[in-house]
Amino acid sequence: MFVAEWLFEILSEEIPSRMQPMAQEQLKSLAEAELQTEGLGFETIRTFVTPRRLTLVVEGLPLKTAERTEEKKGPRVDAPAQAIEGFLKTAGVSREACAILDTPKGQFLSVTIKQPGQVTEHILSKVALTLLEKFQWPKSMRWGSSSVTWVRPLRGFLCVFDGKVVSFSYAGIEASNRTQGHRFLAPTPFEVQNFKDYEKKLREHFVILNWQERRQIVKTDVAKVAGELTPLKDEVLLDDVTGLVEWPVALKGKVDEHFMNLPLEVITTPMRIHQRYFPLMDGQGKLAPFFGLIANVDAPDQGKAIVIGNERVLRARLADAQFFWEQDQKHPLEHFNVSLKTRLFHQHLGSVFAKVERLVKLSTRMAEKAGTDPKIVGRAALLSKADLTSQMVNEFPEVQGIMGRYYAQNQKENPEVAQALEEQYWPKVSGGGIPDALPSLILAMADRLDTLVGFFAIGITPTGSKDPFALRRAGLGLIALALNPRFTLSMLETIGWAYDCYSWDELAVPQLKSKKETLADLWKFLLERFKFFLRDVQGSPYDHVEAVLNVADQNPNLFDLSLRVKALDQLMDGEDGKNLLVAYKRASNILKIEEEKDNCTYEGQVKEELFDLGEETELFKNLSQKLPEIEGFVKKGEFVKAVQDLATLRPVVDRFFDKVVVNTDDKNKRINRLHLLAYFRKTLHQVADFSKIEG
Repeated sequence: MFVAEWLFEILSEEIPSRMQPMAQEQLKSLAEAELQTEGLGFETIRTFVTPRRLTLVVEGLPLKTAERTEEKKGPRVDAPAQAIEGFLKTAGVSREACAILDTPKGQFLSVTIKQPGQVTEHILSKVALTLLEKFQWPKSMRWGSSSVTWVRPLRGFLCVFDGKVVSFSYAGIEASNRTQGHRFLAPTPFEVQNFKDYEKKLREHFVILNWQERRQIVKTDVAKVAGELTPLKDEVLLDDVTGLVEWPVALKGKVDEHFMNLPLEVITTPMRIHQRYFPLMDGQGKLAPFFGLIANVDAPDQGKAIVIGNERVLRARLADAQFFWEQDQKHPLEHFNVSLKTRLFHQHLGSVFAKVERLVKLSTRMAEKAGTDPKIVGRAALLSKADLTSQMVNEFPEVQGIMGRYYAQNQKENPEVAQALEEQYWPKVSGGGIPDALPSLILAMADRLDTLVGFFAIGITPTGSKDPFALRRAGLGLIALALNPRFTLSMLETIGWAYDCYSWDELAVPQLKSKKETLADLWKFLLERFKFFLRDVQGSPYDHVEAVLNVADQNPNLFDLSLRVKALDQLMDGEDGKNLLVAYKRASNILKIEEEKDNCTYEGQVKEELFDLGEETELFKNLSQKLPEIEGFVKKGEFVKAVQDLATLRPVVDRFFDKVVVNTDDKNKRINRLHLLAYFRKTLHQVADFSKIEG
């Protein structure tokens, strides 16, 4: 059968850069699903995105679909006449055209319907409309008198199959074989026949279709104009700029020298975040008074006017920043706390200053227990949110915490206090840096604990895709912080402290959860996210994670739990672990049956005087020796040694099961042996609940 190509382009006003990768993937997945639904096979499917267009090209499509035969099963032959008539009408056949289908449940009407092949062009017309109707954007808009919504106003549809136009209309726009190139450099529409022709003519009309190619051009050309300087590494900025241009042209601008005395972040933030410039660094890794920028046009004056205009814009922003820098430092950092009293954290959780007061209490208590100077941590907590009301952060919110550090350093605060003011917001992204200094670590954890406990206590928790207060992100950040080996406190205990730091009597909370309920809900929430880390980041098997977390309440320190899972992974990778699991399962099954029969739980209260076999004595002595050793290793976080101790029990348990009959006729000996098995179960549960391990 002949195969052909389908080319489909959606032309619009500029698509926000951050939405482009998602849109490209969505177009591909929707197209695959719709083509499959229509019974259209294909060889390859590709999608492309630029600021003004989403493009789909499908190769290897048939010119016509194959004839299909479908057998429809109807009602029973003795069904009511109304049911039979309804089936015949739906199938479009008479009673005589039906066959009788014999089944174990009786005789049913059946009809074979032949569906002739359809012209692919007609199917694609329907598919194109479906893609447009099903497409979802994070935010959409309406324009003109149209009721259609799209991320930005639609301007045209290029829809060509096998060189011919696929006709359809949407939002008052008729599909055609015409598109446009660059908005300014080549706005005149042109016709295309296929994808090869389309991509070639777009390049001739100053559009680089391939996102990866544009990205590489941006990266390479900025490095070229930088000369001996080096662009500051920023993958997010690189992606963002790639999504803003169809014809990237790199240029180099200059920063006025008198601004270079400002802090690095104060200069680079308006460059990167607001203007999408690339800061340039010198050979010593210091910021140079130059920047790279990407224009979307190839200007006749080699971009001189563009550079001058961009330098003027940056000069104005840096002049503002310099003014804010000077004005903010006329007051001590603590002065800004006054304004926090009128800034609301949440209507049921008080002001931001109330949060600061709670952070002082909580972080000080954590510092005392963790063995670091509570005065340093308390001072950092007191100043933690002060810079939020400074003029600099009000203008450039991205430098919160960073400005707190600079202002604290300039006011001769303790270096650890200044460091904590910035690092309280770490990790800023998933996989980001974790504070190593204990004061910073404690303040960062206290901040997230206060937020999570507060919202959980008043009944605000993430539901489905809704999480307006970013509690999932706070939870993941807290877990990442807790995995620092320097944090040795119990997570459950610190959650309780955070709850106690709230003045609940003074807050107007309609339905306040009790401390016990809040702890239980939040701990469950954190464990669910911790499971994700252990499985997807650490790479531990699901059943090992469940086995350890089933006993997590015994030692709710997340770093220790992660080490415990790693140790269990190591044990179960060897023969000793697998054989020990077999012995545990055997003991556990016996105990389960006998406990149900006896309506009791055996706790391991063994009487040595009832032993009459050496294997009983040997197992008991080994367990009596190993249990305290394993408990000690677990308390010290030496989980590898703990599982190594467990592994030594394997041959002893094997000999016990080979020689000892548990359910002996002697009632006292039977109960004693069941207690011995329970003692064995208890010993293994010091590390993990082996009943959760598959095998």
